[in-house]
Amino acid sequence: MAEVTLTDYLTLQDGSRRFDGTPNAIDLTFQLPSDFVTGTNLAKPVIQFKYRARQETDLQLWINPDNTGQNVQIDVTFAASNVVRSHHEFLNGSMFVPGAENRIRFILMDHSIFDDENNDIGISDVLLLYQRRVNI
Repeated sequence: MAEVTLTDYLTLQDGSRRFDGTPNAIDLTFQLPSDFVTGTNLAKPVIQFKYRARQETDLQLWINPDNTGQNVQIDVTFAASNVVRSHHEFLNGSMFVPGAENRIRFILMDHSIFDDENNDIGISDVLLLYQRRVNI
């Protein structure tokens, strides 16, 4: 038997969630298969999501903030727009735990935006693309 890798995905969220200030974080938990490939320089997991922000603001993504003890953060700046936009980010696969529960946390960093009652910030349709090993 030969071992190959194939691309797979998990839908982490189908629909939208708004940041409303209480709390300013959104957690998504999910189970990865035991044959999850942590990645190489050319093959890394990718998170993809849609967002809308009526004013520019900063967001951080944290991968397994409690599981790995390494609190990996990725900084993302949302451009001000009333249009839904898509964003994708390559991730360090070694921060995930194959065959176990994992968590990605979205943290809104600019709390002052909640002073504006017309502001609306949210994420939707979160997808994690990754590779897994299979025998054929």
